[in-house]
Amino acid sequence: MLERRFVLKAMALSMTGLLLPVSMVHAAMKPRITDVRFSTTPNRTRIIFSLNQEIKHSLASMKNPDRVILDMRDIDMSADLNLLTFSDPIVRKVRTDTLNNGTVRTIFELNEEARTRSFILKDTNGGRPRLVVEFVSSESNDDANASEPAPRAQSTAVRGKNKKKDIVIVLDPGHGGIDPGAIGAGGVREKDVALAVARRVAREINATPGYKAFLTRNEDRFIGLSRRCAIARNHNADLFISLHADAFHIPSARGASVYCLSERDRPTPVPANRRSLMLGNTLLSAIANTPSLSLHFKTIKQARFAVLKTREIPSVLVEMAFLSNRQEEMLLRKNSHQASLAKALTQGAKNFVQQTGLA
Repeated sequence: MLERRFVLKAMALSMTGLLLPVSMVHAAMKPRITDVRFSTTPNRTRIIFSLNQEIKHSLASMKNPDRVILDMRDIDMSADLNLLTFSDPIVRKVRTDTLNNGTVRTIFELNEEARTRSFILKDTNGGRPRLVVEFVSSESNDDANASEPAPRAQSTAVRGKNKKKDIVIVLDPGHGGIDPGAIGAGGVREKDVALAVARRVAREINATPGYKAFLTRNEDRFIGLSRRCAIARNHNADLFISLHADAFHIPSARGASVYCLSERDRPTPVPANRRSLMLGNTLLSAIANTPSLSLHFKTIKQARFAVLKTREIPSVLVEMAFLSNRQEEMLLRKNSHQASLAKALTQGAKNFVQQTGLA
């Protein structure tokens, strides 16, 4: 409304002799990007540009390396597109430049070939339009023109004829990339120790017949919380374990904690969350029974952490130790301590599988 008043006032001043340059009137009416966000589901990534009005744009796919080029013509930007520094299994990197002719060019560098499309999404209630750029993994059976992802496929991995599928455990090293997580006084970063321990757990699990481990990230990169859950679903996970390191303003706080999703606002607990409590308890017991490890909370804690909202999958978040504690920060650096954590977490996960009859 304010913008419209400005334009009308500029036109009125021009007609009454108090002339304003035509360029000023045109600038007030110029298309503009006001916000940028992204959303992810299994095998699909969407970049959503909020606009003040519809814009002219073009989309082109290139190879060697795989990338997609989005040109948006004659626009202004309120949002900084260079803030789109996320990465996920499809889109590796995003960069934006303004060409000499005023076109804003955004290049999406891809990890793999993907089916792409773009479209203007109009608000039927009179709101402002959005430009959607969509990437669908080439390995997906999803229709690139569909508005929702295809249903989750059932796993076909088997150990042998007439035997159960492998037990799939998805490990989620917290933080990553531009998000370091907690940082200890000695410079140890949460994202680094979470990844180091997750890799050790994965090796332990993959060395066990009938088990298979996957990581939500196997390098130092940022992955959104919803994408982490999507990765677990996409692998048909039987268990989901998110690994973190804690921090507190009291430096003496120490020990590991295990969290599962709080169901405080639900009248009836979700069945998978009861299994999450069981998983959490087996992990707590395994940690407590490891001499070199200690517990901060001796019982399961519950919280509304986003990565625990894979309601159909038993899911827990493990705070391995406190980086705000100097001694525990030093321990988290040590290979021996990381190995002890990995063995305890692996054993706890296996105990849960045996107790619930998944194996």
